[in-house]
Amino acid sequence: MNEASGPKITLGSVFAPPEIAHPRLLVTRGWPAGVDRRHIDQWEPDLAPSAALAAERDTLDAATFEARYRAELASRIGLVAWAARMANGTGVVILGEPAEDEACHRSVLAAVIREQSAPPAS
Repeated sequence: MNEASGPKITLGSVFAPPEIAHPRLLVTRGWPAGVDRRHIDQWEPDLAPSAALAAERDTLDAATFEARYRAELASRIGLVAWAARMANGTGVVILGEPAEDEACHRSVLAAVIREQSAPPAS
């Protein structure tokens, strides 16, 4: 799906967000220290991995982490659908903390939003 026809999603760090004029959506369980709330348009901790899953992140391989996070997101389908509507409309910048590089939940969330936005297969 190309950028012109699909949702407009950009990933970034809350400490160095990209210079894109889309609403900034923070998807972390806790508010990051030192981040001014005026720099975030929406904080959705329920789009972040659960505290239990986050605690296990270092012991899980990427595929297991992704499968479990996708299962969590499936139980929050209304919130995911809201994020998909935002991405399809105005676009969205999904922000997290810079330490979340490997098995990053932001990239999994972006993939789920894109899947939610895809037209049904015929």
